[in-house]
Amino acid sequence: MRPAPGDIVYAYRKTKPPSRRLFSIRLGLQHPVLRLNPLSVTDEHGNDWIEVLPVPHGVLDTRLDPDAVALIPVVDVVSYKETLPEELLDVVLDTLDTGKPPWPTLREALGRGGDATPAK
Repeated sequence: MRPAPGDIVYAYRKTKPPSRRLFSIRLGLQHPVLRLNPLSVTDEHGNDWIEVLPVPHGVLDTRLDPDAVALIPVVDVVSYKETLPEELLDVVLDTLDTGKPPWPTLREALGRGGDATPAK
C-alpha cells in the first residue's frame, strides 16, 4: 500500500524494512502516522522509505514537532484510516517548516489565525 500525502495510515514504526527472504513474519504494534510529502527515498537494497509524522493523540492534538518526523519503509504501511483535507495538510507542513518551540498542535495552529478551518 502506498499512501498519498495527507493520508493517515496504520504502520509499523521500525528502523529496518522486513527481510527479503522467501518467508518472513513481521511482528510489532501498528501506529497511526500521517504521510507528509509525495517524495520517497530508495535505499541501496531497493526499499522505498516515506516521511511520516506519528499522530498517537489524533491529528488535531499531536504536537507538530519537526524532530518527531520519521522515515518508515512503505512496506510497513498496513492499512488506511482517513485522509486529512489539503488545507489542513498545508497548515501542518507550514508549521513543521517554520514553527518554533514550544511546538503547537494542529488545533492551536489553526487558532492562531490560519486561514484553514477544519472540515465538518
